[in-house]
Amino acid sequence: MAAKARSQQAGVRAPRPRRMWDGSYPLHPFLFAAASVLIMMARNLDHTSLADVMPSLAGVLLFALLAYLLASAIRRRFDRLSAVIASIWVLGSLFYTGMFGRINDMLDGGYSMVASLPVALALMALLTVLAVFLRKAAGVLHSVLTGIAVVLLINPMWNAAAYEWQHGAARGVYEAERAMEDISPYLGTENTGTTATPLPDIYHIVFDRYASEGVLERHYGLDNRAIGRFLEEHGFYLARSSNSNYQKTGPSLASTFYMDYLDLLGDDERVKGSNWHPIYKMLDDHRAARILKSYGYDFVQFGAWWVGTYHNPVADENRPHGFSEFEMIYLRRTILRPLFHAMPDTPLTMRLDWDNAQCQRVAAQVEEIKALADSDRPVYVFAHFLVPHGPYNFARDGRCLSQQASARRGSEQGYLDQIAYANQIIEDIVTALLSGDGAPPIILIQADEGPFPEREGRVPWQESPPHELRIKTGILNAYYFPDGDYGALRPDITPVNSYRVLFNSNFGTEFPLLPDRIFAFPNDRNLYEYHDVTDKVRGPASVAGGVPATLPQ
Repeated sequence: MAAKARSQQAGVRAPRPRRMWDGSYPLHPFLFAAASVLIMMARNLDHTSLADVMPSLAGVLLFALLAYLLASAIRRRFDRLSAVIASIWVLGSLFYTGMFGRINDMLDGGYSMVASLPVALALMALLTVLAVFLRKAAGVLHSVLTGIAVVLLINPMWNAAAYEWQHGAARGVYEAERAMEDISPYLGTENTGTTATPLPDIYHIVFDRYASEGVLERHYGLDNRAIGRFLEEHGFYLARSSNSNYQKTGPSLASTFYMDYLDLLGDDERVKGSNWHPIYKMLDDHRAARILKSYGYDFVQFGAWWVGTYHNPVADENRPHGFSEFEMIYLRRTILRPLFHAMPDTPLTMRLDWDNAQCQRVAAQVEEIKALADSDRPVYVFAHFLVPHGPYNFARDGRCLSQQASARRGSEQGYLDQIAYANQIIEDIVTALLSGDGAPPIILIQADEGPFPEREGRVPWQESPPHELRIKTGILNAYYFPDGDYGALRPDITPVNSYRVLFNSNFGTEFPLLPDRIFAFPNDRNLYEYHDVTDKVRGPASVAGGVPATLPQ
């Protein structure tokens, strides 16, 4: 006190204690982080919604918080300058491809972008030093960055709101409760789980783009009859002349689970263009799952990265093993891609390496599916494997190939090698499920579509020549019922009738079987313009209920 008094007497003012917080709010690091996610969402509104991007949004906001806290801890101040420094690293890290992509191109950095990483880190460090040097302008920088961040965030939010205004009503076309009411007359009065005792486990496994025997032999020169013989020797019914009901995964699976054609979407004016959300809604809460859950089944879904199967909100368990499609694409645009490629190869660092995560996903899912045979409760398992779907990163034995090795092999051989791997998975799962001590399960093994033929992409699918439609719709389709009663099945049955037959044969329902029709929509810009191409694919004999004109497909 005496010293303070002497200082005041001498005209010297004592230094003020340094404040930890200058009263500012660090909004822009968080706004920039949120904008990095919402901008990508706004570019993909036909496929994504806010619910799809919430994990990514939470992750980047946490990253922004850590960046701000680290800058504040180093400087020992929560102030405008700390926020500016945080934004430098948030922008550089989360907008990495946009900010440093051209530098990477000049350095010939390739896909990994590792070559640009030292330059990017040096530039962010230089900007940090410059911000500290110009700390007196921190207030102005803070205000400018806040304004830029707000503008950057408003644009995708406006686009998302406008899209919802124009297309949001399409989601209301499909209502699960109403869908169940429409089929209630066929379910019987006692839908309480007492129809079958004990209830058999049900496994529905879809191999994306697995072509039929005939397509593989005729167009790929592959004799694939061995897997058919394996299935038949194990009691399966193989529908060798089966086709998918639609030429792409989304409508195909939606109609399979809905157990009907998608006329409700095609006939409603609210559903139009390239808006995938009505299809995703049908996949999220479908009739097949609702019926089986009403019997007491636990529903376990093994999805792929694709948004349509990655997560099912009505499933008791989702086991997708890895990033979703949005997360994978988003993270590849951040600094994580070059950082992971600069590190030694591990399961974690290879997650963003083209489609290596898919290699890690499938093998783990296969093992978990086999383990479910020992479950105490009846389980309904749906698994969607992107095999033999491209990119063709699997070897014949399931090993993961590098992008370079896959490119050297070529796409056609890659497809055939992945058929071989899919066959290995089929044999592995079927052997495990049918060798257990419990009651034998019901098993459906199908494809949702065939491979893409070489074609002129500008030609609408319904105008494609018959051989192209046969390649695109000719599919694997096999059934295993424990009692071996396949009287309701036929060689050309299509997936729209799969669950109708399953429920009638095993649960005493009374679903009428539908005519097996094949529909094509022009392209991804006109998803709901359905054209009946059954005549083109199968010929008039099939339409009349007779034998298809070309056997097998």
